[in-house]
Parts: sequence; structure tokens; C-alpha cells
Amino acid sequence: MVVDDRGPQLAAVTLFFLGLAALIVSLRCYVRLYILKVFQVEDWLAVASMACFIAYATIVMQSISYGAGKHLDAVPVEQIPLALKARWAGELAYVVTSMFTKFTVGLFLLRICSRAWQKSVLCTTLLVCLVYHVFYTFMTAFQCQPVSFYWLKYTPGAIGKCWSDDLVIGCTYVAATINATTDWILGLLPIALVQNLGLSGRSKILVSGTLALGSIASSATIVRIPYIWQLTQPGDFMYEFTDLAIWSTAEVGLGIVASSIATLRPLVRRVFGGSSSSSPSLPSSSRHHSRSYTARPFYHYSWRRSGTVAVHHSRTRSGSPKEEQEYYRMGRGSWRRESSGEAEAEPKMPELVRLREMRVEGCG
Repeated sequence: MVVDDRGPQLAAVTLFFLGLAALIVSLRCYVRLYILKVFQVEDWLAVASMACFIAYATIVMQSISYGAGKHLDAVPVEQIPLALKARWAGELAYVVTSMFTKFTVGLFLLRICSRAWQKSVLCTTLLVCLVYHVFYTFMTAFQCQPVSFYWLKYTPGAIGKCWSDDLVIGCTYVAATINATTDWILGLLPIALVQNLGLSGRSKILVSGTLALGSIASSATIVRIPYIWQLTQPGDFMYEFTDLAIWSTAEVGLGIVASSIATLRPLVRRVFGGSSSSSPSLPSSSRHHSRSYTARPFYHYSWRRSGTVAVHHSRTRSGSPKEEQEYYRMGRGSWRRESSGEAEAEPKMPELVRLREMRVEGCG
């Protein structure tokens, strides 16, 4: 069955991923601000990614109101330039959102890298991603001269020129390949990061799996590649562009969710009764002043009273005797009673109650 208007499908996908991403990013901010009490560069990038995604979703919904998703003959002529202008702005918002999302994951992993080759791989990947995304952003913005010719090219009397369709499609394929490769690198690198950690096999699987969630977006990127041709489709472009728009929305939405969900572990432990005494949680490695922490047992001793001894001291200068008091000294190997009188037999050491606990103490 052929659907004449795919605008509702695009709207449903956009609103779903917008709500999901907003929820996850909000929880991330709560964890970082109120539980861990630290907010780093990658957290600001996550907020920036969410802001760009909100702008992107707003543009998509606006383009739907102008006729995106409908067949061209069902769209009023005066709304076609408005829909194309919204598409142009949406492409820019998509590229910027994608770039911020990659850096959110990359900087988070860069903070926990311990090997030089891991940092080199991450820095190289992020550098390539940054350079090409900046180029692709300018290409998208200025692919037509004047810029307004992009949305006025189907208007009679409009004068201007645009890059060839083959060049635009080729640059878009390269951008999709870089995005997919970056997602896979950011997804597989955590497996190498946890190899040298003193964790059990189960813990390594959980940690690496959580960190590797960033590669989920690569699935949507790969699925999106076969629809790139719709970007310059000159025919029924209002309708046939819908598949590319849907998968572009899913790609950035999944990327934002996956880049933030790995930071929610402290919240999950708090909600589901995680105990810090049984498995103490080390502070975030992203604090401004790095500290080394060691978990060690300590012993708390308490004792109960096992008798009293009256002790008489010398008189004060006024000649009046001091009030009789009781003095106890408890050491590690002895417990003695002090007396100004004759030596007495050493009393029995009171009962020691040993409580073994775990405590995390800072060093340095």
C-alpha cells in the first residue's frame, strides 16, 4: 500500500528520538551535577548536541508543515521554497549535531585512556572527524551561489548555480563513511581500554559493553547510506527525501542517547540499591585534581567499662584536694591504670570489639 503523505512517519520518528534523547541527557546532567558533582567539557558537548538536535527537530517539524513527505503535486507552489529552505537548515543542524556527538564520546574515552597508542588513535580519529565535518558544513551551506538559490532554484526567474550533483553526493558518501568508521572506532576501543583493569571477566564485559554503546549510531549510519541519492533527487523530491530524513534523524538521536547512557551507572546503582560498602566506587577520573585512592580495611575498637579505680592526686595550691577521678589508658598491647599511690596489679584488658569494614581513603 502506497502512502501519499509520509510526513506523519517523519514526525513520529523525530518526536520519539527527541523525547528519548532529552530524557537521557537530562539524567546525565543530574548524575554529573548532583551525584558526582563534576561537569566537564564532554558534558557541555552533550548539552550542545542536545540543543542542536532540538533545533534540528524543530526544523524538521516546520518542513513537514510546509509539505515535506507529500508528493510534489500535492504541495502548493508557494510552499516549495519554504520546504527547501527548511531542508537546507536541517542539513546544517544534522552535520553540527553529529560532530558534537562524536566529540562527546571521544573526549569521554580520552579521559580514561592509559596507553599512548589509545590516545593517538582517539586524537587522530577526532581530528579527521573535525576537519571533514567543518569542510562538509561549509560545503552544505555554500553549495549554491547565491546561497538563497538552493531554495529558489525551482522558482521561475531565479538566477544562480550550484555544485554538481555528483560532487555533492560524493562528499556525502565520504561523510557517511567517516561517521560510520568513527562510530566503530569509538565503539571497539573500550574493549581494549578495560583489558588492563583489575576487574573480573563479567565486570569487563559490562564496562566495555556500556562504553561501546556509542557504536549503535553506526548502524543507522550504514542503513542511511543507500538513501543518500535522495539528497539531489530532482523529481518528486518532497516525497522521496523522506527515507533519508528518517534515518538521519535516527542516526543523530541514537548517537546522543548512546553517548550519554554510559554515564548513568551511578544513578542506576542508587535507584536499584547499589551499595558502596561492598564495592566502593572510585571517584571520576575527570576531576580537576587527580588523586590516587586505595581501599583498605580499618579496625574500630570499642571497650566496655570493667571496673573503677579511685585515683588521689596531690593537693592544689589552695590546699584543697582535687575531686577523685578515674583515668584509663588503652593502648594497642596494654591498658594501664595510673595511680599516685602504690603499684597495684594490672587490671584485665577490657573486651575489644573489632568491626571490619571497607573505607576509601585519599592519598596525595
